[in-house]
Amino acid sequence: MALAVTRRWIAAAVLVLALAACESDQDPGLDTSGVEGTARTSDTLGACPPGGPDATTPEAGCLGADGTVQRP
Repeated sequence: MALAVTRRWIAAAVLVLALAACESDQDPGLDTSGVEGTARTSDTLGACPPGGPDATTPEAGCLGADGTVQRP
């Protein structure tokens, strides 16, 4: 029984590492240049204004009605 539990933990650890590796090379599309200290990239995007992104939309974009990220 202990061997089965150990195998499950190893499988879970491998899965977590694989998922982390997939995300580590993805560009979040946020410009953090000029930011001093810790930069946060987990800020949520706001909803897009009616008609889609406009001049007030940040470069990171906004969320459309269908949930997709739309950039100006």
